[in-house]
Amino acid sequence: MRQGFIAAAAIVAGLIAFSPAQAATSTSAKSAGVPKIAVIDLQAVIQKSKRGQDAMQVLQQKQNELQAQADDLNNKRKAMKDALDKSDAKSSDHDKLLKQFTDADQAWQNFVGEARQLLQQRQQELLQPVQQELGQVVTQYTKDNHIDILLTKSIPGAISVTDAYDVTNGVTVAMDKDWASQPKPAPAATPAPAASTH
Repeated sequence: MRQGFIAAAAIVAGLIAFSPAQAATSTSAKSAGVPKIAVIDLQAVIQKSKRGQDAMQVLQQKQNELQAQADDLNNKRKAMKDALDKSDAKSSDHDKLLKQFTDADQAWQNFVGEARQLLQQRQQELLQPVQQELGQVVTQYTKDNHIDILLTKSIPGAISVTDAYDVTNGVTVAMDKDWASQPKPAPAATPAPAASTH
């Protein structure tokens, strides 16, 4: 639980569902016989774009809320475990403490499982529209800029290219063009932690 429910890298990775190379038609470059090639870092577009930042911020807030609840349940569980460890196995309170710890442990495990499922569902809800929008923006950008072949930096270091061929910033600007008029993602309701029985 120290590292949270999901890593930041997983949030970004969930947004990327493009093939390693995308092609667009261009009459000017093709007529000259030389294709126009460009490279884009899709992860950078997501991290820099307002849509991507909004989605990741909402998801991070939800993760923080769930993490706080999980930590609270875990602290109660640990306190009961400490009390159980200090008790005499032959005492009349031992069985009661054992049941309290077992219930608290089960409540914590159940909550963690439910929280992970909720985060995965929320991630899908938040990132799917961003992903769809990015796909449309990339397609339009390649057409507007007469790019014949658009390579994506899906693996860091897989493509070495000069800045002259990198269109990441241009696509990010295009992605944010109508951001102010778009609806913003709303936080989802947080489930109440399961109550342990005593």
